[in-house]
Amino acid sequence: MQLTITTDYAIRVIMYLSKTRRVTSAGEISEQVGIAKKSLLATANKLRSAKLIAGHMGVSGGYSLMRRPEDITLLDIMKVTEGSIKINHCLEHGKNNPCFRSEYCPVHEFYCGLQEKLEGYFTSVTIQQLLDRAAKLPKETFKEKTSEHSAL
Repeated sequence: MQLTITTDYAIRVIMYLSKTRRVTSAGEISEQVGIAKKSLLATANKLRSAKLIAGHMGVSGGYSLMRRPEDITLLDIMKVTEGSIKINHCLEHGKNNPCFRSEYCPVHEFYCGLQEKLEGYFTSVTIQQLLDRAAKLPKETFKEKTSEHSAL
C-alpha cells in the first residue's frame, strides 16, 4: 500500500496552514512547502470540498484552516485524497464488493483486523502531534529532510 502524492501534498498544506494560523496565499504555501502551484490548487480544492480548509477571495485571499490542528487526523485527510483507504477490494461495502464469500474467508477476517488497526493508527495521529514532533527536531535537520522530500 502506498499513499498518493496528493495525500502527501494535503498533509503538508494543512501543516503549513496550522503553523501560520492565518489566511495564507497559494503562492506562499506553494513556495514554502515545495508544491507546484497547479498541484497545490488541485489539492486545496479537495480540502475545501471536505471543509478542512476555507478559500478566501480577493487581494488578501488564500486559504485557512476550518478546524483546529488537534481536530484533524491523518485519516481525515486520507479519506479526502485517497479515494478508497481499504487495503483490499473485499473490504469495500455495497454492490461493488466482488467477494461474495467474504464471511467464510479467513483472509478476509485477517484483512478486517489489519484495516481496523491501520485506520485506528491513522486516526490516532493529529496534525498538531506532527507539528509538535517537528518542533522537537533540530531546525537544520527538519529543513534538510523537507528539502530532500520535496526533491523526490
